Amino acid sequence: MLPLSDEEILARYRAGQSASATGLAAGVDCRTVLRRIPEAECRSHLQAQRLNRPAPDIDANTIRALRARGLSWEAIAAETGLSAKTLRALV
Repeated sequence: MLPLSDEEILARYRAGQSASATGLAAGVDCRTVLRRIPEAECRSHLQAQRLNRPAPDIDANTIRALRARGLSWEAIAAETGLSAKTLRALV
């Protein structure tokens, strides 16, 4: 028996509290919390990452143009505020 009801778990999840934080409050593993949330409301790990991160505001053509000017991946990363790995993935 969980110290938190299923309704309380769902309310916390809808309010934006992570399954890990809810599990810590209830004294159970986050997977136990996720089993209590209806499947239609569960966000996958990738969806949650996309929700929490804004999309880069640079396009592949701009990156290619900067590379054509002779800038290194690290120089472009410093200029745009993105990692070199992210830039390579965008091109």
